[in-house]
Amino acid sequence: MNSNKAKAVLFAVLLFAAGSTVGALGHRYYTANVANAAEDFREKYIREMRTKLKLNQHQVDQLQVILDETKDKFRAARESHHPEMVKIKDDQLTKVKAMLSPDQAKQYEAMVAEREQKFKDQDDRDRQEEAPQRAIHLKALNGE
Repeated sequence: MNSNKAKAVLFAVLLFAAGSTVGALGHRYYTANVANAAEDFREKYIREMRTKLKLNQHQVDQLQVILDETKDKFRAARESHHPEMVKIKDDQLTKVKAMLSPDQAKQYEAMVAEREQKFKDQDDRDRQEEAPQRAIHLKALNGE
C-alpha cells in the first residue's frame, strides 16, 4: 500500500513539475511574441507597401516618418484622455479598497504600485527604443 502511495505522490509531483515547465515556457513564448507584435506589424506593412507599390527608398523614408507621426498622434490622443482614465481608475481603486480588510488593502496598494511601475518602465523603454529610429528616419528623409 505504501508503494502505491509513494507512486501516486511521485506522479503528482512529476505532473506538477511538467505543468509548471509548460506554463513557464508558454508565458515566455507569449511575452516574446507580444513585445515584437507592433514592430512586426510595422515591418510587414512597410515591406508590403514597398513590394506592392514599388516604393523607392525616399518614399519608404517618408512612410517611416508618417508612421512615426501617426504613432505620436495616437499617443497624444491617449494622453489627452489620461485625466479621465485616471479618475475612472481611482474610482475603481477606492471601491475595491472599501471592500477589503485593512491587511488586504495594504497588499492591494502594493500590487497596484508594482503594476504601475511595470507600466511606467515599459513606457520608458519604448520611448528610448523609438528615439534612435526616429532620428534615422528624419535623417534619411532630409538626405543626410
